[in-house]
Amino acid sequence: MKNIFKNNKTVNYTLLLSLGLSIVLSLSSCDPSLDVYEYKVAEANSIADKTPPSANFSYLATPGNFKQVKFTNLSGSANTFLWDFGDGNTSTDKEPTNVFAAGEGTYKVKLTAKDGNDASAEITIDVVVVDKLIPMFLNKSFEDADRSVWGGGTVSSPYSASGSPTPPDGINGAKLGANSTTNFLDQTIRVSAKATYKVSFYYVSKAGTGAAGNLLIEDPATKTAFVKEAVPLSPDASNYIQVSYTFTTSTTTQNIRFYMTAGAVESRFDLVEIKRL
Repeated sequence: MKNIFKNNKTVNYTLLLSLGLSIVLSLSSCDPSLDVYEYKVAEANSIADKTPPSANFSYLATPGNFKQVKFTNLSGSANTFLWDFGDGNTSTDKEPTNVFAAGEGTYKVKLTAKDGNDASAEITIDVVVVDKLIPMFLNKSFEDADRSVWGGGTVSSPYSASGSPTPPDGINGAKLGANSTTNFLDQTIRVSAKATYKVSFYYVSKAGTGAAGNLLIEDPATKTAFVKEAVPLSPDASNYIQVSYTFTTSTTTQNIRFYMTAGAVESRFDLVEIKRL
């Protein structure tokens, strides 16, 4: 009996192993679209090895300095770069910034792009450097809570906000009290040399005699006055009117100062703007 039991046990183990092998074989013969046991490993560097480099770029001048140009690299399948900016300067940065010290002009900028296999591509683009500085007064409609931009760097709140009469933007104007020594508008902004500009603004004054305000537009570095005018009273005290002043900067001008002091009557100002002609 003991020997019979051992034989039966051997048969049972053999049966289990056969069943397990059958299950594995059955699973391996399942629909291959299920991909249950299929693993694929992409060939290392297959794309980089088969794709040659390409070279391309775009560029944009810095808003505050037209001579300073930022380059955006649009090359493909490359990891080393050589820039020749056409002004004597070069760079190996991926996305460099170059200052064209000579100023306005057309520069032939060449980019050479290489990959790990030392394959290369190059492109040359005419980069046009032109003075496109767009000057702008901050808080031109006097809506921002921060009034210090009109304080000339010395006063945090040089005017009072007023919505009556209704200003052109429908909210606030800057109120300067009659003959006030503490109310004024004073802001310096960047402009271009040898350029013609038109500065305009809206204003309204109360009835009386004298001026609504005294305007000075000057080069703060040289104290050269481009505009020095007494702003006349408005036709009535209920409606804003627009006035403008045109001037040309000097060969050395880098900034202009807009400085409005109070007149003999209470006045309000709004939408101070500047445009290059």
